[in-house]
Amino acid sequence: MGSKSNKKSASGIPTCVVDNDVLNKNTVGKMDDIGLSIFAKLCGMNRGVFVLDPPDGKTYGCTSFPEVFSTNADVPSWYTVKDSAHFTQSFKTGELTAEQTVDIIDQYVSTVYQSSVGNSDNPYGCEVNGLAKLENCPSTTDTPRSLRQDGDIVKSVTLAGAFVPEEWVTGGRVLSMEEVLDFYSYKEFKNMSKLGVNTVQIPVPCNAFIGVGEIADTITTMLKDVSKAGLNAILTLVETKNADEQIITMTESVNDRITAAAKFANDAPAIIAIQLPSPLPSLVSAARAASTTLPVLVPVNKGELASMGFPPDRFLFAALDVGASTSVADVASSDSEGDRMKMFYHENIVCIDRSPIEYLDCYRDMPVYVTSGFDLAVDNCINKDDENFEDYGQCNRFDETIGSGWWERHRQSLASRQLFTYSKGLGFSFSGWKLYGDDDDESIGKIDSPEKLLCLRDVAAAGLLPPIDSIGNSTLNEACLNGPKADFAMGDKTLAPTPAPPPDCGNGWWNYTINDCSYWIPPPPTPQPTAAPFACPSCETQPLSTKYMVSAALVGAVAALVLNW
Repeated sequence: MGSKSNKKSASGIPTCVVDNDVLNKNTVGKMDDIGLSIFAKLCGMNRGVFVLDPPDGKTYGCTSFPEVFSTNADVPSWYTVKDSAHFTQSFKTGELTAEQTVDIIDQYVSTVYQSSVGNSDNPYGCEVNGLAKLENCPSTTDTPRSLRQDGDIVKSVTLAGAFVPEEWVTGGRVLSMEEVLDFYSYKEFKNMSKLGVNTVQIPVPCNAFIGVGEIADTITTMLKDVSKAGLNAILTLVETKNADEQIITMTESVNDRITAAAKFANDAPAIIAIQLPSPLPSLVSAARAASTTLPVLVPVNKGELASMGFPPDRFLFAALDVGASTSVADVASSDSEGDRMKMFYHENIVCIDRSPIEYLDCYRDMPVYVTSGFDLAVDNCINKDDENFEDYGQCNRFDETIGSGWWERHRQSLASRQLFTYSKGLGFSFSGWKLYGDDDDESIGKIDSPEKLLCLRDVAAAGLLPPIDSIGNSTLNEACLNGPKADFAMGDKTLAPTPAPPPDCGNGWWNYTINDCSYWIPPPPTPQPTAAPFACPSCETQPLSTKYMVSAALVGAVAALVLNW
């Protein structure tokens, strides 16, 4: 196994610091809202106050920053950042450089964490929306920080439905061993490798390795193809109940099964770890009866993190279930806007999971492998045909997501946040590879059913998942830099363009029906220009002659006689 450094020390007090791979002078300007990402989260901790170490006789908070924050960040002596609001505004106006801004944020995050009580029992004590990390973590076992010989993180996909029935994968069928080998063939393992996968996770019944059995023989055959494709395997043991078998209740019988499985795994070069079916210490002891150096994964959910505790064991690791489709809050929605709001909720909470992953590593000396819950489903609709399925209306509108730009963008956001977060430990396993019988090339990448959201082959082909090999690059590191877009109310709809202001109608109004001004009292008509006085051209151009005047006099005389007659 490789040893991946994560700043472990023989002794020390853990500190919470800004992750400079995520938030630095080159990325801080890309943050939509520093106040929302940083201060909205931390200003409420410790009733909103923090102190310096050593104390300086004062108590601080978001409304009062210590002067030393500015001094340590090399802010000019004539300028001091007074509080969080002043800090945010100073960065916007350019009074603080990007480097000074990140420095002050780092001091603030560290000081708030140091002022908090009970960090050793709080898996979310260093939770700052995925922007912070734990450092200076003590280690008493020198546990390797990788399950793989090459030191890389595990980038796995689960072979769902192969040896443990999964109806959503196989359509309700229980596959024969011949069908299993056809379903998960060498060709499929090569396709996995091309996507950046380096490990497969194989769920197996606990009793598969007692004596000589068909499942054990099939796994042996499968592992040859796994190795040939350049992959490794993790054996995940599952307690199952068959129709012809009683549930095992005797602890000794369960332990025998674990010991047999551990011996099988230890003897198989392709297998790099074994996962127990429960966190019972007796099962760890049973695995150790077969091998003292075989990496053993102990299952845990987020509600059990603070209570995890095992005797020191250099090759003991945690297998974390990050699934978020079990509670009513996780899955319930009964209209289109509710569906989108639920997706927004799941996007928001993913980056939070970074904190418990690093907490177990730091405070319990148990590096974490994400064993289940990594997929793009935000409901439990793959189980809608189960007898005990609880219908809240969450599965009635999947067709609305097909071809939707809104859903495509937010699924990409969810996938990026998950890939970033789950790579902070030992690695991860995606929930499934493909659906049984779905071998039509034209259907690959078509997300036309809830089940395909759990299939790595299809979400990758649909362009929803960033390249697995992009882990650690700057683009993926920015996945949690900002929260998801809160555009769930409109979805794919867009607002109509705003019309231009209507013409000024004075004392009237613009009538859109007639496309003209209207008035209660019509305005007086606009005065028209008057015609020029008519002039006789002859009068203006000819002088009055004697003959003309005599003729006019005679006409006048005749008119007078007539009138007097």
